Amino acid sequence: MTTWREQLAFAPLATFDRGEEVGRRLRHAIELGVLEDGTQLPSESELAAKMGVSTLTLRAALAELRGRGLLETRRGKGGGSFVKANTGDIIKAERESLMAYSLDDLRDIRDYWAFLAGSAAAAAAERSGRLSLGRLASMAVKVESSEDSAHATRADSRFHIELAASSGSVRLTREEMAMQSEVGPLIWAVPGGHSSAAAEHVAIVEAIRSGDGILARALAEEHVRSDMNRVLDLRMGADASREESFPDPDREEHEVASIESFTELLADTASSSIRSIEHAVRVQLGSQRQGDISDLDAIYDASRRTLEGAVPLLYGAGFLPESSFSPAGAAWCHAPTGPHSLQRLVIDWDLYEGGTATWRPEDYGDGAIHISHAYLDANGSNENIITFSKAAFVGEQMVGIVAADVLVRGIQSQLESPLRALPPNTCLVDQNDVIIATNTGRFMGGIYSPTKYAGKQIALQAMPWKLFVGTSTATARLE
Repeated sequence: MTTWREQLAFAPLATFDRGEEVGRRLRHAIELGVLEDGTQLPSESELAAKMGVSTLTLRAALAELRGRGLLETRRGKGGGSFVKANTGDIIKAERESLMAYSLDDLRDIRDYWAFLAGSAAAAAAERSGRLSLGRLASMAVKVESSEDSAHATRADSRFHIELAASSGSVRLTREEMAMQSEVGPLIWAVPGGHSSAAAEHVAIVEAIRSGDGILARALAEEHVRSDMNRVLDLRMGADASREESFPDPDREEHEVASIESFTELLADTASSSIRSIEHAVRVQLGSQRQGDISDLDAIYDASRRTLEGAVPLLYGAGFLPESSFSPAGAAWCHAPTGPHSLQRLVIDWDLYEGGTATWRPEDYGDGAIHISHAYLDANGSNENIITFSKAAFVGEQMVGIVAADVLVRGIQSQLESPLRALPPNTCLVDQNDVIIATNTGRFMGGIYSPTKYAGKQIALQAMPWKLFVGTSTATARLE
């Protein structure tokens, strides 16, 4: 009979990049303790069939795991591939796994996992009168008695899986199991900082036992976010670069000036790109009453040439015609994976409503370049972006919008070095107080509350943003 461990570790792969995925799946299963120390893997042919990959693909993945010290091969009778769950090797693998994630990936994982854990806890509280919570309660405190990081990882993950199972939802439990295979090892890659895990688990269980779904959800979400915020901090590498006990005013002034210079460069690049594309729109369309596909193709070419020199500061740029002027679509170029990936963005116009888009201001009559707040472009690029935009006119007729997109994660990446050198709790926020760059994990992707801030506030000249330079005693918080 196939056990749940085998179902989780050896289930068929659904992704196209199976060569990379098979190694990651098995590595996570070992790190999580799904495949325990000394476990013998099925034969290569049997395991390849189970996972739906070729034998060659599987062999390459197993070779990588041997190189990481997570598998060993024994020859002769009774030989094969055996799990070697050495704690030191697992911790090393956990750190390597962490560096494969971007900050934006980790922020998204944090928010999704918090939603899963909170939903599971709330649902379990609603069913508390029909639940036997003994198993969940016993799992809650096992982290405390774990002898090392590897065992703590497994105890923590098993608590969260049992919490999901207590919700009564098979789908939610499957999602939590998949999440644990990914994030469980990341949580315990962070040195220290887990002393409160058992107490937080117990508090969640007690809220469920009392039937308080609101409290159970809040505690579960806070627990998960705290864990992932430590991961974000480790990924930023902030602790290694700060000298909090010996602040250097000259260094701080220099790094703040670097951030100000970056925002000026960003604004100048976006503005010049917009005006270049706007010129192409006027030249191409002239006094025509309506554009056609060939007109938009020519404007797209101009947008592409403009974007070539603006990546990585800009993510996309182009022209969005008014539907009354051209029904042919957009002339929009973007760079999904960097300067060498320039391509035309195909927009589903059945889903995209340009007239009410988040980035579109109420009035374009002033002829100015407008800057949006940060938002998720769900029906376009599917990225968190900021849009610069300007109305384009032929004569007195508005024919569309010329715009340029900036990735929020790109801003975080570009400012990583100066932010590291500044005090903890430093945040760059947009005009809606959305945090677009920070050096502290708990602030990523949140809304800032400047009225509760104890640090230095700097209004940036080039952008409608503010920089809050934090201190170790800052009382800023997320709302």
